[in-house]
Formats: sequence, C-alpha cells, structure tokens
Amino acid sequence: MKKMARHNILSITIIAAVCLLLIFISGVEGCGGTTASKTGLDFSVTEGIDYISSGKTLNQGDSFYVGVKIENYDKQARTGYVCIRDNIADGFGGIRDEECRPFSVRQAETTGDKKSEIAPGTAEVSFPESGEYSYYGMPEMVAPYSAELKVSLKYAESNLASGTVSVPSTQQPAISQELSPITVSVTKSIHKLQDSYKVALDISLRKQQDAKIFSPDFSRENTTYFDAELEPNALDCRTQDGAQAKGLLELQNERLIKCSSIVNPVGDESYPLTITLDYGVSIEKKFPFSIKTKLE
Repeated sequence: MKKMARHNILSITIIAAVCLLLIFISGVEGCGGTTASKTGLDFSVTEGIDYISSGKTLNQGDSFYVGVKIENYDKQARTGYVCIRDNIADGFGGIRDEECRPFSVRQAETTGDKKSEIAPGTAEVSFPESGEYSYYGMPEMVAPYSAELKVSLKYAESNLASGTVSVPSTQQPAISQELSPITVSVTKSIHKLQDSYKVALDISLRKQQDAKIFSPDFSRENTTYFDAELEPNALDCRTQDGAQAKGLLELQNERLIKCSSIVNPVGDESYPLTITLDYGVSIEKKFPFSIKTKLE
C-alpha cells in the first residue's frame, strides 16, 4: 500500500510539473488551455445572493434577478438580443413568457507579446429592466420544486467565403473563411467542351452543432440566405433535387449545392469565387435551480 501511495504521489508530482512547465514556456493557463482557440459568442449568468444561477435554491416569495455576461471572441463587434424564460407557469410569477433585451458588445482584441492571447469584448445585461421577479402561489411540496432558466443569445451573422478557381488547372480551390456557425468547402471538376470548359463546383455547407440557425429575420429555423458568384462568368447553382439555389435555403446539418459555369479562358486563368451567407444565430444554455415552496 505504501508503495502504491508513493507511486500515486510521484504521478501527481510529474503532472503538476508538466503543467508548470507549459505555463512557463507558452503562457498556457494551467492544463486547461487559453482563450486563444475560442471563437464566436459565449455567455454566463451572474452569480450572487439575489441572482439565479445553476444549483441556486430560492424560497417562494424571494425577490430575484437574472444577469447575463456576454463574451465576444470574434474580430467584429456584435449586436443582438438576450432572451430569458423559465419553465414555471406564468400564474406563479417569475419570468412571464420570453423576455428579450438588446445587447451590443465590442470585438475581441489580441494581447501579449506575440499577440497570441485573446481578450474578448464583454457586455452585461440585467433582467428585469425595472422591478424584480418572485414566485408565489405555488402548491406546497416537501421537496424543492425543480425549475429551469433558459438563456439565449440571438444575433445576425453575415459571412463571406472566398477563393480562386483556376482553369483549365485541376488544382482544387483553397477557400478562405472566418470561423462561423456554418462552414463552407468546395470541390472542383473540369470538363472540356470544344473551345470552352465546363466548371463544376460542389459547394458543401455544414452547420456546427452548438448553434441554431435561422433566416436573417428569425422567422424560419434551419434557413440561410445563400448566393455564389464566379466573376465575370455566369454561375448556375442548384440543390440536389434540381431547384435553383439562390436566396433563402433550407439547411439542417449539411447541404450540398452543385454549381456550374461555362468559361473561355485564354491560357491559364483564375476566377474569383465568392459565397455569401446571411442568417440568424441563436445560442442557448439551460441553468437548473430549485424553489422551496414549504417553509421550514
């Protein structure tokens, strides 16, 4: 047993030493990594005596508030709405229906000697705008009532993916795109047509799993605005069922768009390809809490 205990202590010591070495060499925050790899928006709820947070227990009749801290890891400022709701019937008070308030958060900034650290833009939004929340009239139960707070961020995303299509080269186009909830990839094939070439582009749209996608006005879920151009040539884009792909487009998890163009290059030429996506994004988190309905 003593030998095993010494072995465990030695293992823990080695792990701690490795973490300290990483901190010293590369500025890593412990063994959990840095914020350098984070992108997009993130948020948390305010913790405090009068605020709801995960695991909080309220007594029926207590006054409470909801605070949301937003962090922006993107290179552009964001505006949108913070929305909150609970799963308690409105007749018992609390958060009635869904309440939304606007937010505005500045872009992230890089810091450190090598500009490898990201300092997110931050903003805080408090609910309600005036007054306070409380629950009342709930039937008495021996155990606390299990409740849930849902918080979501809703904002508009406009994203551009771009690259060059070389003809008659068979080299695949390299697509440049800032990280976003919908990623774009392109595969090219070329067919000779007498004095011209038919360029076929398979454009794949893939939605990341941690965000919900809506049309730009948030009226339709799993929908994005799509447009692709291959200047100065006409580009015809179709879905796999043959429908024209331009404007609002349904997107569940992944969608393949097949585009084609007839080009007449003089020697080796490259044409700029631009793919525009406009959509609404909703990021939602749930925070469980409890309500005591029976006074002790």
